[in-house]
Amino acid sequence: MSEEKAQPTAVAKGAKGAKRAAIGFARDERGDFGIGQIAAIVAGVVIVGVVITVVTGLLPEWIEQLWSWISELFDSAKNGI
Repeated sequence: MSEEKAQPTAVAKGAKGAKRAAIGFARDERGDFGIGQIAAIVAGVVIVGVVITVVTGLLPEWIEQLWSWISELFDSAKNGI
């Protein structure tokens, strides 16, 4: 009997290729952050925090204005104007 070497199937080749690609990606992505990147992230978080603070501070006034506008709209419709 002749011993033949089993050839890897296309699925096995694809799995090995995917594994090599994942390992290569993991080696390339070390997670190094520079000072500039960290500063940009902090600045973005601060800006979002300021926007949220301003909106939540003005929200009660906006709701009051909207509610008064809606009541005036209903009153004018009820009076037939």
